[in-house]
Amino acid sequence: MIIRPAYTVITVMLLIGSIANAQQEWDLKRDREGIQVYTRSVAGSPHDEVRAEAIVQGVRLSALVALVMDADACAEWADRCAESYVVDEISDTEALVYTHNDLPFPVKDRDVVSHARWEQDPETFTVRIVSEAVSGHVEEQQGRHRLTEALVSWHFEPLEDGRIRVINQAHINPGSNLPGWITNMLLVDTPFETMRSFLEEVRSPQYAQATISFVTEPM
Repeated sequence: MIIRPAYTVITVMLLIGSIANAQQEWDLKRDREGIQVYTRSVAGSPHDEVRAEAIVQGVRLSALVALVMDADACAEWADRCAESYVVDEISDTEALVYTHNDLPFPVKDRDVVSHARWEQDPETFTVRIVSEAVSGHVEEQQGRHRLTEALVSWHFEPLEDGRIRVINQAHINPGSNLPGWITNMLLVDTPFETMRSFLEEVRSPQYAQATISFVTEPM
């Protein structure tokens, strides 16, 4: 199965802005079912950064990449994702992607157009995608708040024992005032549920033998 480039920009709680900020300490918020969710403050921002992490075994790098690239599958595993599609396929490793996230009433839905870029380290074989919000490209729709400051990354890091460390890290300015219960859900519950569903969905047959043009599997 050869996967054509398509990209799922993960749901709103995982679309969050400045991934660098290494000077801040991570605060573990949840450790359950082999999944850890951390948050940390970001200098100059009232919104925390979030990181979800897990280790998977018996799954190929290409399968992990193929699932993220399958925009149509977004709603199957990304919590709160209502739809996602490729706006413009720039190259095998670069695209513009639209994602619509369904938030509970009375909070207005969020959507975003992101510029997604893939890369693989030729020495460590680690694969990474970074998606950053951009303006324009898709007309804004009534009832949806368009995100303009959003960044999300996925890292797939092969380990020596054949396992792969999966990291989803993100930071966002959600725009407008959100009630505390929504903010808490977006920062902990949704990343956790998204990671759990991702690890289940990636074992589906359609991804197991996927071939990705820019991914080299570790020996």
